[in-house]
Amino acid sequence: MTGYTRPETLDDALALLAQTGGRVAAGCTDLFPATGARALQGPVVDITGLAGLRGVAVTDEGLRIGAATTWTDILRAELPTACDMLKQAAREVGSVQIQNAGTIAGNLCNASPAADGVPCLLALDAEVELASAQGGGDCRWRISLWGRAARR
Repeated sequence: MTGYTRPETLDDALALLAQTGGRVAAGCTDLFPATGARALQGPVVDITGLAGLRGVAVTDEGLRIGAATTWTDILRAELPTACDMLKQAAREVGSVQIQNAGTIAGNLCNASPAADGVPCLLALDAEVELASAQGGGDCRWRISLWGRAARR
């Protein structure tokens, strides 16, 4: 693997991704197996150290689950009753080791037909918040059946 970085801020992570075209890494439970290689090729930007991307919080706009939030984090969080199905899905994600490392955003981005959390997020009418190094403000995108994205 070449070019591993672990930025301290979201702005730094976005800048690195824009400059290097690197891959985002968090739980890596699917990223490593999908490569078919002994190591990841190209630059890797590890977002696990970005505190703002991990955890569950109640805000004025509703419930916020950070991209780097693990399934174990979701299981341990005090969630409203409406999220019981999300907790149940979290219990079904792989083994405890996978639950400890795998993230909710990775589950969404993986494009696997077995993405345990996606039906729950669809039923909860969830949105994803996207950010870019180009700025222009963050945008929100309602989770929907975007199509059948093929796994690479």
